[in-house]
Amino acid sequence: MNTDEIKLKTGTSTTITLKGLATAGYAWNYTTDDNNDCIKVSKEFVLPEKSGQKNMGASADEVFTITAQKKGVVTVHFSQLRSWEKETDPANEKKVKVIIE
Repeated sequence: MNTDEIKLKTGTSTTITLKGLATAGYAWNYTTDDNNDCIKVSKEFVLPEKSGQKNMGASADEVFTITAQKKGVVTVHFSQLRSWEKETDPANEKKVKVIIE
């Protein structure tokens, strides 16, 4: 799995949009390495639009906002899983290395 790299200055934010599969029971979750106090992560859902209207029955994309709290380096590992499937591999994964200057 490739690791994307993002550089942020303390106090700034960036967003990462991940394709949703909630209608199939999947949700994106994340874990961080030991430097998790370097960033704050929040999540929201954004419904896709088609011709100016919301798509009924479509899975919403999941948007994570990463805010730099203090200088350092932290890796965020995103995994798309079904909460009730404990022994299965994620449907999708993404790794992001965040460098805070």
